[in-house]
Amino acid sequence: MLCALCGLTAGLLGLAPSFAGQAARKQSETAGASLRATTRLVQISVIVRNRRGEPVTDLRREDFTLFDGGRAQEISVFERLPAQTWHRAVASLPPNTFSNRLEVTAGSPVSATAILLDGLNTQFADQPYARRQIVKFLEQLQPQDCVGIYALGQGLRVVHDLSNDPAALLQAMAADGKGNPPMMLEAEAPQAFDGWREFDAWMEEVNQNVADKYRADRALRTIRALLAIANHLERVPGSKNLIWVAGRFPSWFSHHTVPLVDLTRPGDDKFQPEIERAARALGDANVAIYPVDARGLVAPAEYSPDRGMIDRDMRGSGFVNLGAARELAERTGGRAFYNTNDMRGAVRQVIDESRESYVLGYYPNHGEWDGRFREIKLQVHRPSVQLSWRRGYFALPEISQDTVRLRDALDAAMWSPLDATRLGLTVRASRDPTGLDMNIDLDPRDITLRREEARWKGTVDLMFAQFAPDGSRLEISSKRIRLDLDQVTYATASEKHSLALSQGLELAPRATLLRILVGDVESGALGSLSLPLSRISAERRAP
Repeated sequence: MLCALCGLTAGLLGLAPSFAGQAARKQSETAGASLRATTRLVQISVIVRNRRGEPVTDLRREDFTLFDGGRAQEISVFERLPAQTWHRAVASLPPNTFSNRLEVTAGSPVSATAILLDGLNTQFADQPYARRQIVKFLEQLQPQDCVGIYALGQGLRVVHDLSNDPAALLQAMAADGKGNPPMMLEAEAPQAFDGWREFDAWMEEVNQNVADKYRADRALRTIRALLAIANHLERVPGSKNLIWVAGRFPSWFSHHTVPLVDLTRPGDDKFQPEIERAARALGDANVAIYPVDARGLVAPAEYSPDRGMIDRDMRGSGFVNLGAARELAERTGGRAFYNTNDMRGAVRQVIDESRESYVLGYYPNHGEWDGRFREIKLQVHRPSVQLSWRRGYFALPEISQDTVRLRDALDAAMWSPLDATRLGLTVRASRDPTGLDMNIDLDPRDITLRREEARWKGTVDLMFAQFAPDGSRLEISSKRIRLDLDQVTYATASEKHSLALSQGLELAPRATLLRILVGDVESGALGSLSLPLSRISAERRAP
């Protein structure tokens, strides 16, 4: 896909294992330390099955042995996550109140599966069958299934967010607001001009420049789609799966294991922040990726009737990039599905196999946070069992959240239709003819608050983006808030898990959607929330 961005190939390869291996942060409320400490915790989800394919549910911490780069690690976190039914019963939010907290809005799903219908990287002819297979799966959805459907075209679109309601999901899959079924999007790059011979050399250069720009744009859209899904799923407990249905998987998921910073091709370094941001988000969210080839059953290009055999490893041109898909799946604890017309069965298998799992966490003792890939090996002291887990991670170094880096992250989240959930927020809004009064409630556990003598201090960035009905951005405003809490205020906020910020905002005349973004300056944790202005009723302001 990104043949014109060869240097980017190496960098995004580094993204693959990092999806499932980037260290999370340890939460701490010890006096004398920051509320959010920076000790690194690496967590992995482990699926254990017996030889009949049934889940093994009686293992204990001492049954596992874990190695990081060949070094044995102490397993500090151990939890078995049994199969549960997703209970959606939640108390409805008061009028004019909105939240990105899934436990508030979705009833704490115990696991989640995101299905990404990738029309951007799938030929038009391959899309209808893949879509029909997903519809057939939804027709047999079970009450314990938590599924979200998303489509990638010129941008990421929410077909339907996490739900176990087959009727609602099927209705959303039937058509979008314009009568077009999801994934039915033009996905082909501009074709080369076949002009007169005297113009061939000139047109070849022009067409190459156009194609390079198209591919770079497609890469950026794909990266940001993965980033948005990871940010959205982060707070979901239990297993999290991304089923990526595409006709081809980007060539920048290659086999090399190099640091993300090794982008040597001139101009490709502009993608580095995007790549690193996606790597960290997908790693923190601990998502297992399951690439599914939308083309179904495909004969390799090397096949001909007079041959006695074909390349069973499927490395020929008929299966471009499936090697990268296999490696991506293996490193994140997923599995690649290809050369099969049973996509419905593949999705069902993914969900069933991940229903019961174990979570293991450890604090690496290598001290080598240099961005290189580190292999995780796992052993279980029980014969005849099969294990699925992520096979490693990139040991990305801590980064300073400078203003430019955080603003870039906020800008990426601003265009995402999915709420980022790492930093939880609830907003109560009231409206008058010209603007809004808002009470933005944050969870202080998601913010870095450091004690300085008798006070607790931190910094958050707020961003407000207003959008017109056609999706164009009308107004954007931002401010930096420096938190300075005395001991009483801090203790109350910690006890209630609530820290309120008040903010007024003047609305643009044609605005129909407001997107609120909050970023913790020190850790880079993000939270976002979309407010349809039509759902905010007018309230009289207090005198």
